[in-house]
Amino acid sequence: MDNWSDLSEQLKKLGVHFGKDDPLPAPVKKKIPIESLVPGHEFDTIFGKIFSSNHQYSDQYQHGAVPLKPFTRYEVLCEWAQATQLAESDISEFIFLDTETTGLSGGTGTIPFMIGTGRFIEDQFLLEQFFLRNPSEEKAQLAALSKFVDGAKAIVSYNGKSFDLPIINTRYILNRLSNPFDEMNHIDLLHITRRVWKRRLKQCNLGNIEKEILDFYRTNEDIPGYLVPEFYRNYILDGDASQIANIFYHNEIDVVSLSALFTTLAAILEDPTTDKLQHAEDIYSIGRLMESLDREVIAEQLYASEHILASTDQGLMLSLLSRAHIFKRNKKWEDAVPLWQQACDLGSEEAALELAKYYEHIAKDYAKALETTNGLLQQVRSNDAELVNKEIITQLEHRQNRLLKKRESSHLT
Repeated sequence: MDNWSDLSEQLKKLGVHFGKDDPLPAPVKKKIPIESLVPGHEFDTIFGKIFSSNHQYSDQYQHGAVPLKPFTRYEVLCEWAQATQLAESDISEFIFLDTETTGLSGGTGTIPFMIGTGRFIEDQFLLEQFFLRNPSEEKAQLAALSKFVDGAKAIVSYNGKSFDLPIINTRYILNRLSNPFDEMNHIDLLHITRRVWKRRLKQCNLGNIEKEILDFYRTNEDIPGYLVPEFYRNYILDGDASQIANIFYHNEIDVVSLSALFTTLAAILEDPTTDKLQHAEDIYSIGRLMESLDREVIAEQLYASEHILASTDQGLMLSLLSRAHIFKRNKKWEDAVPLWQQACDLGSEEAALELAKYYEHIAKDYAKALETTNGLLQQVRSNDAELVNKEIITQLEHRQNRLLKKRESSHLT
């Protein structure tokens, strides 16, 4: 060979290529239908078929440490939800509902591609998960949902008032379909769960409540909720349902946990003085809830629980002030004053102020009221500079001057 160009030509004839190899074509991803991964059935509607995965749980099933079906009345829970008419309803008239959506922010562009619903029928808890294989099936999905919830009187959800129901309601409107939820009462367990357990638990999301309260632990089939929209988006793009099966498990447990949590809350509120409650923070929170429902006798019993009385000084002070507040409202001064005095001895400024008010306005003992006010004023002034409330000091000084005049007047008469 005389030169490199001749050599290059000869090598090319032999099939040798120079430079970057031609890229290999991307492999075609095989479509995997949801029907091949998740057991289910076709749910017939007037708008066509919708795929649904259904499950049956015995009403004797234990979800962690909790029965699935309520074994007590749920009168107080319904009263808290301002739906007292539901107290006499059969549990079969309650729908337990949770959705999986294409986004986590709501809005008209957000679609519930999976709607999980459960209800008790005879001796079973029946769960249906209506799944959109493609968005064109939405009318069929909504029609199937309407059929399943027919005859129900209430929805039970977890943050459903703020998220799930507004989205579902929007979809019924956009599809011009009659909404079966328009006349239903709604019991959103998120809010009452926070009221009962937020003092003790750092997080009140459903996953944490399952572990801490229901003693239930999900398997590794579960996925984080924030991945759900992404997995469904991938499925719509490539038809591969391999990631969707985990969403069915995630949604199923959400719905079943709703029923178990409903059962747990119903039992606690029907018998809040039960020995099963061991945490002072929970007992105090339930006492506050009972007081808000005008069940003051039970509330006072809870505040006086041995678990609270044996807790920290802060817990004891809350107990004393809460019980005294009930007695004050009912003008039972002989019961309130010793509690304020005990709380005052623990350093409670609130209790000292209540004592000053009592001695001035009820007992008309201006000397005692002045003595209490002077002590409280000294206590407030001695606080760290950052904690000193100048407005409170001004109010106490005003009270002090008023009491001095009243005491002088009483000596003159």
